[in-house]
Amino acid sequence: MGGAGAAPPMKMSDIFILIGVSILVGGLFIHGLSSSKPVPDDAEPFANGASLLKQDSIEFSIETSNDSVVSIEIQNEDQESVFTDTKTVAGGGSETVKFTASEGGFFTYSIEFVEGSGDVYVDVDRNLFIDFIIYPIGALFLLFGFYKRKDEQQGEALDAVLESPPKLVIE
Repeated sequence: MGGAGAAPPMKMSDIFILIGVSILVGGLFIHGLSSSKPVPDDAEPFANGASLLKQDSIEFSIETSNDSVVSIEIQNEDQESVFTDTKTVAGGGSETVKFTASEGGFFTYSIEFVEGSGDVYVDVDRNLFIDFIIYPIGALFLLFGFYKRKDEQQGEALDAVLESPPKLVIE
């Protein structure tokens, strides 16, 4: 450490605990932070993509502020249109559109408000819950860190001075 100071070395158990907690908190942020995307009527179509396995699905939740016509198109990796849907949604209403992948790959979706405006919330539902694998991994790191800490505490030598009571010697 600079400045002639000294820092004790970090224990292996503390490193595993820190990594485990970081993975768990990161997983909460990954799954907890999601928001809708406002799409005005004069904007370019909103396009994005998702990597899907077979039987994974994408659900589009559309909420409009006025009478709207919404067009959704999904293309596969070869830029072939695999899903197209156009919905008419009344002002202040909502509509849900769901696409289920028949094969795995990267799918690109585009959402366009032909008329009107509103918000679109896109939710990718995994069939195998692969994106939740981070929670057991984080828990394993955390449990191993606690196990190592307990093991290190049991292995430490106790520094103790054992004194016996004074002996009385009579001659």
